[in-house]
Amino acid sequence: MIDSAAIREALTAIADEAPGPERIRANLTGRTRRHRQRRLVLRLAGTGVAAAAVGLGGLGTVRLLDRPRTGFPEISDGPGGGWLEVALHQHPTWLPPGHGQSQLRVLVSGKEAPVVARQWERPGTADARTPIVALTVGWHESLDADRPTGRTQDVDVAGVAGQLVRGPEIPDAAPDVHVIWQPPGEPQLILTVLGDDTVEQRANVALRIARSTRPDPRHVRVGPRPGWLPIGLTGRPWQLFVNHEGADWRQLVSVTGGDGRQLMVLSGPGAHAGLLNQQAARPVRVLGSDGWHVPENGHLFFTLPDGVAVFVGLDAPIAAEPSGGAPETVPLAELVRIAEEFDFGPWPEMSWVGSR
Repeated sequence: MIDSAAIREALTAIADEAPGPERIRANLTGRTRRHRQRRLVLRLAGTGVAAAAVGLGGLGTVRLLDRPRTGFPEISDGPGGGWLEVALHQHPTWLPPGHGQSQLRVLVSGKEAPVVARQWERPGTADARTPIVALTVGWHESLDADRPTGRTQDVDVAGVAGQLVRGPEIPDAAPDVHVIWQPPGEPQLILTVLGDDTVEQRANVALRIARSTRPDPRHVRVGPRPGWLPIGLTGRPWQLFVNHEGADWRQLVSVTGGDGRQLMVLSGPGAHAGLLNQQAARPVRVLGSDGWHVPENGHLFFTLPDGVAVFVGLDAPIAAEPSGGAPETVPLAELVRIAEEFDFGPWPEMSWVGSR
């Protein structure tokens, strides 16, 4: 049986991979656990480590053709496109050998996307010393609690003043290394390198990658978006992630309230794997299809007519003062309304997977 905390931990791991994830529920996100999650190679629900991948609606304006033909799989995807176009702004021209892009992430606030992030890693390796590289472009106040902190050093990034940040020492976890700078007329950039090699080795790699960045004219398009949201989540910024599990794409929308209450909508072929506990589930109808509801966890599972599986998870309201009675649960009507008014958009185009 998979309990609520285990599923939520799995669903937040990808969000924590990139620097500055949204603040999530405090009693589930101790700093040590979150740091350890950042070191995990991106996987999805079937492996039980990470399914917080949110739905970025495809790389719409340019198909990336420099993907290595070994290591990264060919993804069974969709046409891409969506309702919001987001500029990439910058792109590293040097990466460690064998690295390819593994994740896209966008933070949406209203009708704008002030943050876009990408991640690169080497496929098919269990060597924890192999670095994971993330580039975050832009910033939003909702991320301020997770701004990189630690020992700082002034550095030069291709003629622009910047800071090298060595994260604080944490038991059983190597410190993150970040380079923060802002080219003239461009958004703030954060280049992060994760791995289990030495801090100095990662600092050297981070600086080399940061100094290699150049303007990138390409755009991505955001496909899905929430419709109706319960009180406390309406009007909040939300994050969008996309990656893959094997040859299947995964995308997820994550909305976090000011009190830490969180909604996640995960979709993709086979996205239910490892999450649905049918022993605790009850049958329910959603969008004219058969689905499953797990009352104690606020979880809803169903399959769209085109065969794409959907998971909806919503925290119960957080009481100001615990009553000592039975824990409050999420009404089924709320979960169904979220699902039925959610705009899933076109399924993402995934040709960027493995690109340099």
